[in-house]
Amino acid sequence: MEIAVQHLNKKLREIIAYREHSHSRKFSAAVKEVLKSLASVEEAATNLKEAIGRAWGSITRPAEQHGVRLSEQVLEACKSLAEHRPHISYEELRKFEERTLQVVRSITKTYNKYARSIIRTVKSETSILGDSITALNRSINDLSQLLDRSNLRQLQLLERDADQLVRIATELSLRADEVHKAKGVLRELQEREAKLQNDLSLLVRDQNIEELSRIGQEIMRRETETLALLEPLSKPLRKLDRPANKLPTGLNTATVSKLTEDPLTAVLEIPVSEMRALLDLLRGLIEREELFLDQRRKQKSIEAIQALQSGVLERFREDHSILQANRQEVLRQLKSSGIYDQWLSLRKQSDDVRAEVHQCQSHITDLQSQETRLRTVVVADKARIEAALQNVLNEQVSIVV
Repeated sequence: MEIAVQHLNKKLREIIAYREHSHSRKFSAAVKEVLKSLASVEEAATNLKEAIGRAWGSITRPAEQHGVRLSEQVLEACKSLAEHRPHISYEELRKFEERTLQVVRSITKTYNKYARSIIRTVKSETSILGDSITALNRSINDLSQLLDRSNLRQLQLLERDADQLVRIATELSLRADEVHKAKGVLRELQEREAKLQNDLSLLVRDQNIEELSRIGQEIMRRETETLALLEPLSKPLRKLDRPANKLPTGLNTATVSKLTEDPLTAVLEIPVSEMRALLDLLRGLIEREELFLDQRRKQKSIEAIQALQSGVLERFREDHSILQANRQEVLRQLKSSGIYDQWLSLRKQSDDVRAEVHQCQSHITDLQSQETRLRTVVVADKARIEAALQNVLNEQVSIVV
């Protein structure tokens, strides 16, 4: 038997309805036996009460009282059950089964409590009541076994499990569709990104764009070299910039702070004479070991100061100024030709699309993770429900997802 997952709930309801219908006669017969046994218990309890009445004068007062209590309590319990005749449906029968079990347990408890004290006086009637209670218990057990053999409880549990399988399978299908659509969006974005990159590559062949790029790279290279040269001075400058330290006369606090926080800008903006004076004072402090540096840091700091004082500082400032002037001139020419704005626009579009590509890829990864998790649950639930259905129906079952 093959069942499409979207029809699983309907199919299970059909199986349950058919099985209930096919067992209805057996259920009805079993219920009749329970009610017949119940009527026998009622009759035996009534006969017991009448026998006790006839035995008046030959029965002790306690035995009479116990016999009347036994009869009345049994009749009351039977009456409570007789008022609830079940509809022949599995759920109603299970409720009826539970009520009858409660009643027969109550009756048995009452019988065991009082029977011994009255059995000698009305032995026959007491014995018949005991036998009828046993018969009632047996008929209830027969009903229970019949309900169990119908496997309707297992089918109802499977119906609830099927609800979950259908729900998760539906969610899995939706997630798979989302992944498919997201991949389509990603392909479109990647095509746009490739086209923008191609347009950019054609545009950067312009001589001025190439020159602008070359100048930018050269500025970055020079700045990186200067920062590397200043790096050994970072620790002594931080020590010198602490509020607790008193700076030597002639040393500008703002200059020290600026060189500590933004060394590149400081090198470009602080006058050369002031920078040289600062480096001289810093070297003196280091050599006198007033900043408490380890030998390795001390040596590197002094070497950096020597390099900066040997003309590196001036050459960097001069080269940086020339490069910036050249950059401004190239930019002027590009802007006047309109190519610069076009280049900026293409770069922004390319950056924006690249960000969208990254976001889309992350979204797909997340969706695929959810899809994998859902598929794992679906496969496990599918296998479990198939095995359970095969066991109940005694035939091969395949749920198609």
